[in-house]
Amino acid sequence: MSRAWSWIVPGTVAVIVSVASAAPAGAQLRPLEITIGAHGGGAIFTEFLEQRADGGERELVAKSSPVIGGSISFSRWDLSEVRLAADWTGTEIEYQDDSGIDSDELDEEGLADLNLVVAQLAIVRHLVPRDARVSPYFTLGVNVAVWALDEVEGGEVGATEETQVRFGATTGIGARFAFSRRTSLKVEIDRATVGNPFDGENAFRVGGDTFDEPSTVGILRLMGGLSYTL
Repeated sequence: MSRAWSWIVPGTVAVIVSVASAAPAGAQLRPLEITIGAHGGGAIFTEFLEQRADGGERELVAKSSPVIGGSISFSRWDLSEVRLAADWTGTEIEYQDDSGIDSDELDEEGLADLNLVVAQLAIVRHLVPRDARVSPYFTLGVNVAVWALDEVEGGEVGATEETQVRFGATTGIGARFAFSRRTSLKVEIDRATVGNPFDGENAFRVGGDTFDEPSTVGILRLMGGLSYTL
C-alpha cells in the first residue's frame, strides 16, 4: 500500500466513525443547520523530489503561495459538523539548493507554473458547543487533489498529461469566533498529505539525477475566513 493510500484508508474510516458517533445514543438532534464560508491564507509545500547536481544536491519544490476557497457545512449536533470544502492554490516550481552548505548555487526559479485544487470531506469536532462565543475544534478529512502543470516550452519540467489527480488526507486545528448567532470568524491551520504528481504512471517528468522521490507531498496551510449560517 502506498503512503497516500495508507493515509486515505484510516482517514476515511475515522471520518465515517466520527460522523456515525457524532450524536450519543438518545441525544436530541438539532434542526439541520447549513453554514457557508469563504477562506484565504497561505500554503507551504514539502519537496517533490531530490537530485544530485554539480557535486551537490537540490530539491524540486513549489513556492509558498496563497490559498483561496469556500466551504459548506451541515450539522444537527452540538459538537460536530460535516464540511465539504474546495480551495485553489497557484504557485511556481523551482529548484532549491539542498547541499547543506547554505548556498544558492543550485537554485533555479520559474521552471513551470503549477495550480492545485483540493476538494475535501471532513468532520469538524468542537471542544465546546458550536454556538459558544469561542469554540476551538479539530478536523479530520479525506482529499481529492488535482494538480495542473503549465510547462515552459523547452524547460526542464514537462508532462505527458498536464493534469494529475491524487488522493490524501488532512488533519487540523482551529477556532471559531462568533460575531452573532449566524456570523463568525474562523482561524485554522492544517496539514494535508496528498499524492506526489511527480510519482507514478504518466506523472509529471523532470530531467536530472533523481535519487529520492516521495510518494506524497505535505502541504501546511494557515487560513482565516468568514462563515454564515443560513
